[in-house]
Amino acid sequence: MTRKIDILLFDGVNLLDVAGPVQAFEAANMDGRLPYQTRFVSADGNPVRACCGLQLTPHAKIAADGNGSDLLIPGGAGVDRLLENAQLLDLIRQYAAGPGRMISVCSGAMILAEAGVLDGIAATTHWARQEHTRDYPKVDWDLDRISISQGKVFTSAGVTTGIDLALAIIQVDCGPSTALAVARELIVQLRRTGGQSQYAFHLAGQFTGDGTMAQLIEQIVARPNLDWTLEAMADAAGMNTRTLTRRFKRDLEETPAQFVEKVRVDHARSLLQEEMPLKRVASESGFGDLQRMRRAFRRRFGVQVGEYKAMFA
Repeated sequence: MTRKIDILLFDGVNLLDVAGPVQAFEAANMDGRLPYQTRFVSADGNPVRACCGLQLTPHAKIAADGNGSDLLIPGGAGVDRLLENAQLLDLIRQYAAGPGRMISVCSGAMILAEAGVLDGIAATTHWARQEHTRDYPKVDWDLDRISISQGKVFTSAGVTTGIDLALAIIQVDCGPSTALAVARELIVQLRRTGGQSQYAFHLAGQFTGDGTMAQLIEQIVARPNLDWTLEAMADAAGMNTRTLTRRFKRDLEETPAQFVEKVRVDHARSLLQEEMPLKRVASESGFGDLQRMRRAFRRRFGVQVGEYKAMFA
């Protein structure tokens, strides 16, 4: 069966939010099969200009009910103007009431939230929209997740994570072999581990201006299961413990121990999605034992590991 996907275009749309997932869906059309048919729509059917300046011409005006198509809403600087478009929001609600799936990339989730589509379910969006998410208290926001699926509603964190979300959808629709083939074609990971914060860890290390710190941060993120005591980190960085602690506070505004716990918790969260036994999750995340992992989750989220898994995994 061919799934039809309408992609909403608007002035100020982020081009990567559009091109990333669409290219993944198009790449899934292989071996004579056509699992996806994409169509570009806009609120009035007229051309729009992406935030990078490129003009985009839609195929049609957004339909009243979507004719059973999925609807993909990308993000971009133009999202905030759409939040005031009552007619468009009503059309989105009609899409949501039909059989098609609702998919958002980046700040496109704000449009779904404004339309009430995300009320009562878990969702994610770009980390920079954290303050804006407070306007929608009925949504169970988790801004550290790369992507979240809730029934027929799919949300992703932002920009390149639209590809991650598309791969997850392709895996459900077409099977893991097709998803893997698409990932290979696009030269991306089939499934990224960790959340948005993990990539913030990498970036923090790369932009400290301190090559030694950057290398140490990369080592910790890549292998959180190692015994990262303060002494072990100082030894790996080639400095004494006092200097290491001072540089962590200077560059990351936290102690080395706090950083390691944050990395391990983030890694554990990704493993919880794999239905892995909790003791093994604790071991592979570097906590050593389940009790230490439980205490870390309580400090970070105020809930037990089991409660977190029930809510999000």
